[in-house]
Amino acid sequence: MSTRAELDAALAKAEAGWQKANAALGQAQADEITANAEWEKVASDRRKSGTDRRKSKSVWNNMFPDRRKAISERRIPETDIAALSKLVSARNKAYTDRNEAAANRADAEARLKTASAERDKAIAALEKLNHP
Repeated sequence: MSTRAELDAALAKAEAGWQKANAALGQAQADEITANAEWEKVASDRRKSGTDRRKSKSVWNNMFPDRRKAISERRIPETDIAALSKLVSARNKAYTDRNEAAANRADAEARLKTASAERDKAIAALEKLNHP
């Protein structure tokens, strides 16, 4: 049978692990909130740009010059393609960050659950020793 000192030490260790896991969960939730805010910002900024296909005055809705004329330039300007590429890149990064934050939160919740089980087990063993 374990001594009281061993059980107290196990409880203190389990309590410290629980507090650490709880703090990690709090940080993961804060990171997820930040990532979701960034995602919302990118999603709302998407339609404000000049490269959005849904806007009537965007680069995509320009009338192309007659292709039979030698001077006609029907290609989309490089600056517009670069801007669209930048928007797609920002959206992809925000999406990746958001998913990573959700995965980190789930991992922190699992660690907290494990730490809580260990703490509860140590408390139960100490209770059993106190009240035989």
